[in-house]
Amino acid sequence: LRGSAPHFPGLLLRISRHGGRAFHQTLASMEEPMMFGVPEAGLRRVLFYSTLTAMTTGLGALPLVNCQAVTSRNIALSNCAAAGMCFAASLALSLEGFAESRLKVALGALLGYLFIVVTRDFIERHEDIKFDALQGASARKTLLLLVVMTAHSFAEGVGIGVSFKDRDVFGVYVSTALAIHNIPEGLAIALVLVPQGTSVARAALWAVFSSLPQPFMAIPAYLFVHQFEGLLPIGLGFAASAMAHVATFELLKDAKEEMLKAKGTTGEVYGALTSAFVAMLAVQWALHEASE
Repeated sequence: LRGSAPHFPGLLLRISRHGGRAFHQTLASMEEPMMFGVPEAGLRRVLFYSTLTAMTTGLGALPLVNCQAVTSRNIALSNCAAAGMCFAASLALSLEGFAESRLKVALGALLGYLFIVVTRDFIERHEDIKFDALQGASARKTLLLLVVMTAHSFAEGVGIGVSFKDRDVFGVYVSTALAIHNIPEGLAIALVLVPQGTSVARAALWAVFSSLPQPFMAIPAYLFVHQFEGLLPIGLGFAASAMAHVATFELLKDAKEEMLKAKGTTGEVYGALTSAFVAMLAVQWALHEASE
């Protein structure tokens, strides 16, 4: 016993160290509850910011509050503006995906094209389809646009969830950028709906509906970040292809037809298209510069 006495203080110190470390770990776990293996506070942040991002889409309908005259010219110009915004968003999504994998973006683009073909075929088989205040060809075109906008929100939701995994600051930035980006997307939807008789309030609700996949996808992407990171370029290519297809073969085509009814010129069509395209690209560029 006498020989072992000198070692007792060291043993006690080691016990206290181990006990203190275990106590602090237990205290930390009590202070920060876990859910599905990740901090619960992190999940709440992702859900809050992704939901807020989706809600801002409805703000895009506000510029049309005073839109009253439903004329062929107004419908044509609105379709041109919506098409220009879709083209710009499609380009931005493609470039973002190219930074990760061009092959995956190409695969996503092919899937997006097939998705549009199948969806359009299904919608066109139902000639008596109605959507909100619209029916017939107008309802089919608008429904297709809304389906595409909703589908592309899945990729944006994945982007939000992945961005929060390493740094909250970066996640907040990505969410803010997407929230700003969603406003003109909501405007693109409202530009198709409001000039054809849908109220601004209902157009805003449909715009928000198109972004609801963002919070639904952000949570699983945050939980399984490594699996979802590899799928993101495919989703971006899918969205870019689908949006470009609808802009070319639905919105721009209808814009030309409506402008002919209004006895307008092709120059007016492409002028409005180019203006909207450049404006949307300017927003994308400003958001990119803010991240540098």
